[in-house]
Amino acid sequence: MPILITAKAHFDTDLARARALLNNAALVPACTDDMLRSALMFAVGACDAYFADSYADLISRALRAKELEPAVAIPDRLGNLRMPVTAILRPTTMLGWRWRMAARELVEKENVLSFDQIRGLFNQFFQKGKGILSRDRVLGWMTDPSAKHRHFGTSAAQLAAVPAANQNAAKDKAMAHFEAKISTIFQRRHDCIHCCDRPKVAVQTINAVAVQKKIEDLEFLVNRCHAELSAAFGPYLTSLGFSAGTRNQVMV
Repeated sequence: MPILITAKAHFDTDLARARALLNNAALVPACTDDMLRSALMFAVGACDAYFADSYADLISRALRAKELEPAVAIPDRLGNLRMPVTAILRPTTMLGWRWRMAARELVEKENVLSFDQIRGLFNQFFQKGKGILSRDRVLGWMTDPSAKHRHFGTSAAQLAAVPAANQNAAKDKAMAHFEAKISTIFQRRHDCIHCCDRPKVAVQTINAVAVQKKIEDLEFLVNRCHAELSAAFGPYLTSLGFSAGTRNQVMV
């Protein structure tokens, strides 16, 4: 199975389930608002699961490559992973599956619902200083057809017009805007789960239009990260010194 295909397929399926709740919420007047909250929680859950599954996928393939080419040196971060022995010893006829299950157990007890966590898990697969959700990605993300002005608080044209000396600061500001927007969505999910959407005294209001936009924002985040991760993993294996034969074997 090509890299990240299963994680992305599950995300798309789960996001469709979130949209089904959203689209049918008005049909049940007695609990319309709570169906909208359920749609939001489903969407955030789909995002969380995508990043956890993607991490397990990439880590397991990197370890499989090391298994095929033991002489290749791997980074300490990869070599020093602490994995459950029971997961590694679990009988399986699928190549690399035990590595995937072991890697999955590394993150399954925690959620991946902050940009710091996403960067912490995935920047190891990118060139130093050009990691995921970094300023270097901002302009490319802004020009994506699905990008909205609300995502970054500015447009690609406006960013391009910023003087060269101020470009990095402008890109940092745009990414911070996007991070704050997504973090608000993550927090709303926490509010729904941990205090029934009543973080203070009153239940927070909710409406279908707002939930629809939040689902779109999460879809944008995952789609862009998926594209970046898919493109980065092959060069990552190459940079470690794995042969083309090994790369081809672990990436399909």
